[in-house]
Amino acid sequence: MMENQIKEEIKRKLEDMGLTAYGFMKVRTLTDSLAYFEERKKLDLTTTFEENDLKKKIDLSCEMEHAKTIISIAFPYYYDSYIHKEGYFSLYTLGKDYHLVVKDHLEKIADLIREKGYEAKVFADNNSLPERYIAHVAGTGEIGKNHMVITKEYGSYVFLGEIMTELEMETSERDWKEIPEHEVCGECVRCMKACPTQILGSELYNTRRCMSYITQNKEITDEEMLLFRGRLFGCDTCQRACPLNRDIRISPMEEFRPREYMKYPSLMELLALTNKEFVKYKETSSGWRGKKLLQRNAMIELMRRGKKPDEKHINTDYLKEYYNRLQTLFNL
Repeated sequence: MMENQIKEEIKRKLEDMGLTAYGFMKVRTLTDSLAYFEERKKLDLTTTFEENDLKKKIDLSCEMEHAKTIISIAFPYYYDSYIHKEGYFSLYTLGKDYHLVVKDHLEKIADLIREKGYEAKVFADNNSLPERYIAHVAGTGEIGKNHMVITKEYGSYVFLGEIMTELEMETSERDWKEIPEHEVCGECVRCMKACPTQILGSELYNTRRCMSYITQNKEITDEEMLLFRGRLFGCDTCQRACPLNRDIRISPMEEFRPREYMKYPSLMELLALTNKEFVKYKETSSGWRGKKLLQRNAMIELMRRGKKPDEKHINTDYLKEYYNRLQTLFNL
C-alpha cells in the first residue's frame, strides 16, 4: 500500500509540473530484443551517439543494480513551427539545453522518492537505456513510423527522461511486440515520403543517414552537403510532415521558449562566430559539437545560395577544406 501511495504522489507531482505524459515499467533484461539490436550492429546501422554495448542495452539494471521500477517521462518543447528564411535550427535546440532542464525536473521527482527512503537515479539522454522502447512499454507514448515517440497532447515534440528506483511499483505495461505495427500512424506514410534521405519504412533503418545526425557529424560527404537545404543543426522534416503534430499543445515549460538568436539565425554572424560569441550557443543543445561545426553548416547554406563568404572567417584547416569543396560543388 505504501508503494501505491508514493506512486500517486509522484503522479501528482508530475501533473503539477505540467508533465502529463509518463508511465511506469518493471526493470528487467530485454532478452527478446537482443536479436534486433544484434542485427542492427551486424548491419553497421548504429552511430557514435548511441550505446553499442548490447549487454547494457538489454539489461536495464546495468544502470542501477538494485532498481525495480523505471519511470518514463516526456518533456514537451514545442512552441511553434516557424522556419527562418536564412536557415533554421531544429525546434528542440531553440531553448535551453534540454539535458539540463530534464535533469533538473527529474531530480525534483527523485528527491520525493528519496525522502521516502528509497534510492533513485535520474537519466537525461546520456545513458544506455533504450528510451523509446521503455516509453512505449510504460505507456508514455507510442512509436510512429518515423521511430519517434508520439504523445497525445504534444505529438512527437518531446524529450524523454527516466528515473530508476529500488521502489517497486505497480505497472500497466504494453507489449513491446506492438512497436513495429506503429498503430498510432494508421495508413499514413507522410514522414516516409518527406524524409530527405528516404531511410524510413524499415525497423532496421540506417540512423547514420538521418539528416539530423548528418548535420551534427563532423565529417560529411559532398552528397550529404547537397541535402542540407537550410538545416543548420538537426532536421525536423519527418515531424513537420506528421499529421499527429498538428493542433498540439504548446509546451508549459518556460525553459524551452525559443531564444531570438536561435529562432532568427544570421548566416553571416554564424560564420563569423568568435569564441566569446559562441558561449551563448553552448547554453542550447546546438553547441555541444563545437563552434566550427556551426560555422561549417552556415557556410554550406551561404554557398548553396551562391554567396562566397569573406575568406577572413575561413580561418581553420577544417573550414578551409569545406570551403574548397563547396566552391567546386556549387561552381563558385
